[in-house]
Amino acid sequence: MTAGETAGTVRRAGFRLLRAWWFEVRQLTGSRIYLFTVIVLPLIFASIAHFMFHGSPRGQGPLVIALSAGLMGMWSATVTGSGSAINRLRHMQVLELLVASPAASFLTVLPFSLATASLGLYSLVATLLCSALFFGMQPHIASPAEFLIALPVTTLSLGLLGFLLASLFVLYPAAQSLANLLEYPVWMLSGILVPVTALPEPLRYVSYALAPTWGVKALTGAATGASGVLPGAALCLALALLYGVLTYFLMRRFEWLARSAGTLSLR
Repeated sequence: MTAGETAGTVRRAGFRLLRAWWFEVRQLTGSRIYLFTVIVLPLIFASIAHFMFHGSPRGQGPLVIALSAGLMGMWSATVTGSGSAINRLRHMQVLELLVASPAASFLTVLPFSLATASLGLYSLVATLLCSALFFGMQPHIASPAEFLIALPVTTLSLGLLGFLLASLFVLYPAAQSLANLLEYPVWMLSGILVPVTALPEPLRYVSYALAPTWGVKALTGAATGASGVLPGAALCLALALLYGVLTYFLMRRFEWLARSAGTLSLR
């Protein structure tokens, strides 16, 4: 294959991903339940967090609280959207055709998770605005440049982690229930709810294997002026890309298992 043919193939794949991403964004914004998860739920998280820590002697500042609440909303939007996307394909009886087609379903499902993660950015913006307007948070980012680097990397890591879990959703028909179950462990293990150092030592090693853990560290570090932002963002990106490679092989395996067990269809 010549360089021109390779460039053309990459360009077509990029356009395909972009069209699929936009299609999924339109699908998700048409769901009232998902819009509640993306728009209203983060504001509830932010309000509860600020009321809980109001007058507390603990060291979390309003900005860190708002970031944590926003990241909770981002992950909820990502994992809920990933589960609902696979579930929707199954109910529409498209999943069988997708898995049976010669084209790799990896590139078809990837935009679903990226769309949910990118829509989850609203959660972070909304919680920051809500905290600034109603809870007296000073919207001051200590290192804006590093924050703008860490934000898309963290968003990508959440999307690819949701993508990794979406491969399980292909295997299990009860995808949405499984997605809801996986919200809280990631909140805890990635340092969104509690610091990783407060976890039992065996669980810390699990946390260090999660890309969002390093994304959370990079975001909060850039917001507060702590050191280690760029190394944390780089490690977050490396783990996220590893998730993408792992998902490619797991999805092929899970598709084979689902076809063998006959669990692709709800009929």
